[in-house]
Amino acid sequence: MMVDIKWSRVTGIEYENRVQMGTEMRLKHSVNRYELRYNEAEQRCLGVLEFRIADEELRPFSIKVTMEALFTYEEGDDRADIHVASFDQLFPFLRQTVHSVTAMSGMAGLMLPMMHLKKTSVVSKMTPPSDDSLLN
Repeated sequence: MMVDIKWSRVTGIEYENRVQMGTEMRLKHSVNRYELRYNEAEQRCLGVLEFRIADEELRPFSIKVTMEALFTYEEGDDRADIHVASFDQLFPFLRQTVHSVTAMSGMAGLMLPMMHLKKTSVVSKMTPPSDDSLLN
């Protein structure tokens, strides 16, 4: 199996930080969505990631980052393996984005712990072919 990231970009950031300076927060993070749109003829897929971080006590602090990335893969690669490998390649870019945004906003740069998807958690469903020009 050979999954290769070709490019990634941030397509959206929503950020709120109205917490008093010095307040200790308990943050939780979640992958709201990670999906792949395939162009099988060219062995490419577009990954779309939505990730959210919020304070557990619902204080006015949250970050939502939406990213996309283009990947190539080899013929015969299993879709669940592609899903896991592509997420592993995109996640460091998300970590850096979150760190940069929080550091530039006047708080200590937040560094997310490493996160990996489990192959058993991947749900594959057939979707109609996308006319998304990013896949071509």
